[in-house]
Amino acid sequence: MRDLIAVFKSRRDAMQFGMMMGKRGVRVNTVSTPSSVGSTCDLSVRFPRAAFALARQILSYGEFQSFKGFFEA
Repeated sequence: MRDLIAVFKSRRDAMQFGMMMGKRGVRVNTVSTPSSVGSTCDLSVRFPRAAFALARQILSYGEFQSFKGFFEA
């Protein structure tokens, strides 16, 4: 099963999202944003696909206006 990458336009949002996922027990890694994604931010958050529902939940109630999308790692 492949991981997912959450991409943000803001470094702050990427760090905050990763912290919120980690606090809920999800193994996350802050990674360089792949150049194929074309984001202005150089950081993204990698996490297991099994945590996708939680990631969407966090994004729905968080202030992540710079969220760009999910991509397969």
